[in-house]
Amino acid sequence: MKSEAQLTQADFLAVLERVRYSTREETKLEVAECMLDYGIDINLVGAVTGLKKSQLTKSR
Repeated sequence: MKSEAQLTQADFLAVLERVRYSTREETKLEVAECMLDYGIDINLVGAVTGLKKSQLTKSR
């Protein structure tokens, strides 16, 4: 991998976008887990978070 000084602006933006995406996905999973802990129906949790049922059951 390139050193930090050698990152171009496009490389930096690509890394930033990957971080934003992964953070967003982690947040969705955390919210879904809390909702499931409170007994909210898995179908409703999926509709609210946009996660598939397989993603919700895998995280538990």
